[in-house]
Amino acid sequence: MAHPRAPGALATAAELLGWWAVLTVLWIVLISSVDTLEWVVGVLAALLAACAACGARRASGGR
Repeated sequence: MAHPRAPGALATAAELLGWWAVLTVLWIVLISSVDTLEWVVGVLAALLAACAACGARRASGGR
């Protein structure tokens, strides 16, 4: 039997993944050189920003 909070957790994970993907693509588009270090920094920065975006939406009463 599924946990009662599973749909909410799945929605949160999908939102986080969506933000992360968009912000990672934006980072890659805006940088001038694409090397391994830039990819790592971009992925981590996008993950932090995605977490902040999800938290800000929740704090504003979005869900």
